[in-house]
Amino acid sequence: MKTTLEYYDIFPKILCTEREAEITIRPLGVHAAFDEKKKYRVKIIPMNETLLNCSDKGYEALDVQHCNGNLQFRYRFTQEEQYVVLLQIQEDGVWTNCCELRVYSVKPDYFKLRPYRGDMHCHTCRSDGKEGPAIVAANYRKSGFDFLSITDHGQYEPAQEAIRAFSDIPMSFQLFAGEEVHPPKNNCHTVHFGGTYSINQIFREDPEKYEREVDEIENKLEIPEGLNTREYASLLWVYRNIREAGGMAIMAHPCWIQDEAYHIRRDMYRYLLQTHPFDALELTCGQSLEENQLQISLWQQMREEGNVVPVVGSSDSHGTVNSPWFGLSKMIVLSEECTKDALIDAVKARRAVVLEQYPGEPLPRVYGENRALEFVLFLVTEYMPLHDELCFEEGRLMKAYACGDQEAGEELRRIGKRTDFLTEKYWAKEV
Repeated sequence: MKTTLEYYDIFPKILCTEREAEITIRPLGVHAAFDEKKKYRVKIIPMNETLLNCSDKGYEALDVQHCNGNLQFRYRFTQEEQYVVLLQIQEDGVWTNCCELRVYSVKPDYFKLRPYRGDMHCHTCRSDGKEGPAIVAANYRKSGFDFLSITDHGQYEPAQEAIRAFSDIPMSFQLFAGEEVHPPKNNCHTVHFGGTYSINQIFREDPEKYEREVDEIENKLEIPEGLNTREYASLLWVYRNIREAGGMAIMAHPCWIQDEAYHIRRDMYRYLLQTHPFDALELTCGQSLEENQLQISLWQQMREEGNVVPVVGSSDSHGTVNSPWFGLSKMIVLSEECTKDALIDAVKARRAVVLEQYPGEPLPRVYGENRALEFVLFLVTEYMPLHDELCFEEGRLMKAYACGDQEAGEELRRIGKRTDFLTEKYWAKEV
């Protein structure tokens, strides 16, 4: 966390371009306290207007008022961008810098959105992962996630197991249904997020019906020579059935190196991006830099050719304790609420920003639409560290509760909505 965030709190942080906001700067400790006998002011620096160091450009300076140990001012931040709020103190007639704070102003359509960090692809000990579903969920919350879909190989039930484990605890953290779909004679994996029933179970219970329906799809296809028609037809069947279940179909890890070869042939990956029969592409996941960069490179090239698809970032984690994949890839979704339908709508509207961060890297690489990406970059440094401190304690209590500690459950009931209250604090209210 930035030192400034440890010393000073500025709120609200997220403002609407269409109205004036009352801003409060609060010192966090006696070492940061303001001297009520001295004058303070703020310089408002819109970061897209001029360079930060061009002090001769005449940035707008506002007097601030002392109020119960805090400083306050009113201002309308009229452009959608990040602003530096440069707090200055007057000493011996000279204004000197006290601290540099930041806020972000957005237009009304973005102001109604909230950021939710999530993962739509992970595994537990019910398939080839390490920990049980409830512990996986707890460790995700402990690491700052707002939502999770457990997607064990061929299994819908483990996600339900995690949901049941915390069904009596009101929490901001949301768990959703999911599974990784492995259709017969088709090596291409698909993540099923959020649907109301299992797709794997359909072809397990009636394999002959599955084959007949794929036959019907295949017989109507006209695809480029050299592509595996049966494979493509099977994928169309999977995507269709996921949507019929009320879920979202995600093309998973196309450049994963599986038994010395890529998971999906490059010509098939390209064709899928061209035809876009799925709902979202898993742009990065818990794999090597080489594999993720190959996925990103073709995605970027296809965008240049006019083939734009929604993306998600998920970890495909197979463990949450000392696991190299856990947390490597994730996303922040800008959504009106943290519900299945709202998240799916936001992903399809390309308001999911993918984050990829390997061990030792101070900040993640981010991918997505520029407008959403700029906002998320601000949130990563100015909001998420505060959010994550609250999540850590909730996740610790979730694990204790899953292991039978009823007192932990009572405490979790008391604090489980704190991140909702945090957003209320940092998103401006009408004044």
